[in-house]
Amino acid sequence: MEPRLAATIVLLRDSAAGPEVWLQERSRAVGFMPSAWVFPGGGVDPADDDGLPPPDDRVPRALWVAAVRELAEEANVAIAVEALRPYSRWITPLAEPRRYDTVFFVARVPEGVEPRVDGGEAVKGGWFGVRDAVRQIEAGTLPTAPPTLRTLWELRDANAVEGILTAPRRIVACCPAYHIDPDGTHFVLLPGDPDHPSADAVEPPHRYAFMQGRWWARPRG
Repeated sequence: MEPRLAATIVLLRDSAAGPEVWLQERSRAVGFMPSAWVFPGGGVDPADDDGLPPPDDRVPRALWVAAVRELAEEANVAIAVEALRPYSRWITPLAEPRRYDTVFFVARVPEGVEPRVDGGEAVKGGWFGVRDAVRQIEAGTLPTAPPTLRTLWELRDANAVEGILTAPRRIVACCPAYHIDPDGTHFVLLPGDPDHPSADAVEPPHRYAFMQGRWWARPRG
């Protein structure tokens, strides 16, 4: 199945302990990733293509508009398209019946604005220290998916939001692959793992295990 274009915003703010990220819990009733804690986002609509040029030619304009629209709909936060920065691109594995080709953007929450979930797709939300969110995910207390864990893990050493927004990024499509070891452990593999078919490697770790009800980064072997 051809993946649907989608956009996600990693909404950030500074704190005394370092950057914090807004995460929200998806409703159990939704068809994709129910009950997972995720960044705001969703699929691109035809009306998102407003005909204007994108701020960055690497990403089509409709994805920028979709990201802004989804943030307003799901978290009640209004933000300008120009405030976004492309961060990464994830494509749902081929084995999944519902697939998305998603660009992740990073953005700073506007001064004085507090997100508020819509109560529909998202039923709960909150600010999390980036490092604390990684710890909670790997402890099994914050259920999510590998792209969210990977993004938070990459941001864990940032000292301020400005550094995240200004750091240069190479936007490469990352399509994880599923793998089961002989011992029955389920993995999601990223390009760069010896068992992943793509030669366009991303930075390690390349392997995320699903064990004891949680995802966590685990090297090969």
